[in-house]
Amino acid sequence: MLTAINARPSSSFNGQMVATGILFLINPLLGLVLALLVVLNSPNDYSANRREILLFAVTAAAWISLVNITKTITGDQVVYTRMFINVPVNGLHGTVFDSWGGSGKEPFYSFITWLLYYLTGGSVRLFYFDLSFAMYVLHFLAAYKVARKIDAPKYSLICGILVLTFFTQYFVMTLQLVRQMLAAGVVIYAIACRAEDGKNHWCWLVAAVLIHTSSAYLALLSLVPWFYSWLTPKRWAIVLACFVPVVVFSSAIGNALGGSTGVSALDYGLSMYGNETYSDGGFISIGIMAMVFVPLTLSVIVSLVSYRKAISSDNTEEIDVQRAILPISYMALFLMLFVLMFSKAPLIQYRFFYYSYSFIPLLIPLLIRKRPEAGFYCFVASAFFIVRFFVMHQSSAWDYAPTLDLFVQPITYYFTGDFSPYYFM
Repeated sequence: MLTAINARPSSSFNGQMVATGILFLINPLLGLVLALLVVLNSPNDYSANRREILLFAVTAAAWISLVNITKTITGDQVVYTRMFINVPVNGLHGTVFDSWGGSGKEPFYSFITWLLYYLTGGSVRLFYFDLSFAMYVLHFLAAYKVARKIDAPKYSLICGILVLTFFTQYFVMTLQLVRQMLAAGVVIYAIACRAEDGKNHWCWLVAAVLIHTSSAYLALLSLVPWFYSWLTPKRWAIVLACFVPVVVFSSAIGNALGGSTGVSALDYGLSMYGNETYSDGGFISIGIMAMVFVPLTLSVIVSLVSYRKAISSDNTEEIDVQRAILPISYMALFLMLFVLMFSKAPLIQYRFFYYSYSFIPLLIPLLIRKRPEAGFYCFVASAFFIVRFFVMHQSSAWDYAPTLDLFVQPITYYFTGDFSPYYFM
C-alpha cells in the first residue's frame, strides 16, 4: 500500500511533464502556461515540488530562447555568428586561441563555440538557442537554490523567474552581449551555490571569468569573507577604502597594468577598464536604471534590516535564513555603487549595469517576503512584466518574430521561419 501511495505522485508528475512537452511542441507559449499551472498547483514544500519547479524553469528558459533565436542578426552577434560558422575552417586551436584578433582572450567561450558547432550540427539557430537557454536556466537554478535555502514562499520564486523571463531590457541584450550574459549566468550560479552550501565553487567562478573578463568583479566580490557576516562600521570603512580608489583611479590602474601581466584575457580586461574614453555607442537611460536599482536597493535594505532584527531577537532560524541572502545583498549593493560611480565611462557603466539583472530573481521577490500582501505583490509584478513584454516586443531596437506569431505558431516555426535577410546559414 505504501509503495502505491508513493508511486501516485510520481506517475502524476510524469503525465504532467509529458503533457507539457507535447503542448510545448504544438504551441510553446501554451506549454509554458501549462508548466506554470503545474508549479502553481504543486506543494509549497521545496522537498516535494522540486520536479515541478525545474519543469517550469526549463520550460520558461526554452520558450524565451525560442523567441530569442528569431532576432535579426546585427551588431556584435554578426561576429559571434561568423566565429561559429568558421569553426570547421579554423579548427579547435584556431577557434580557441586565434579568435578575437589572435589575442586568445576569454578562451572558454571560444571552446564552447567550437563544441556547440559539432553538437548542433552547425545550426546557427540551435547554437543561439543553447546559449540563450544556458543564460536563463542558470539564473533560474540560482534563484531556486537561494529560495530553497531561505525557504522563501513558492510564489516568490515563480515571480522571480517570470520577471526575468519577461524583462524586455534584459531579453533584448542576451544575444547582443552573448559572452557577458553567459558569464553572468555562470557567476550568479556560483554565488547561489555558495549561499546554499557555504563553499566557493571555483570551477564555476573561473569558467565565468574565462567566458567574459568583466565577471571577475562579481567573482572577486563573492570571495570577500566579510560579506558573509555583518559589516561593522570599521569593516565598511576598510572595504570602501579599498573599493573607492579602484573606481576613482581606474584610468591610471588600467594604463599601468594593462598589457603588463602576460595573460591576454587579463591584459585585455585591464586595458578596457583603463580606457574611459572608449565607447560603442551604448548607454543606460536613467529610467531603466531606476527601474532596476530602486527595487534592488529596497530589497537590500529589507535584507539588512531583517538580519539585524534576527540578531537582536536571537532568532537562530531567521539568522540562518538572512545569512544566506546577506552576501548576495552586499554584492548587489557594491555592484550598483560601481555602476553609479562610473558615469565618467559610459561603456563600463552600461556593461556592468547588465549584471544587476542577475540579482532580480534572487532579491526582488523577497522585498515583502513575510507580509500578508506578498502573494498579491508577486502576482502584480509578474503580470506587469508579462504584459509589458508583449506590448514592447515589436518596439525594441532589434527585430524579432511578430508578436501574434508567439501566440499561435508551433515549435518548428522558430527553426524554419525566415526572420532575417542577414541570417547566416
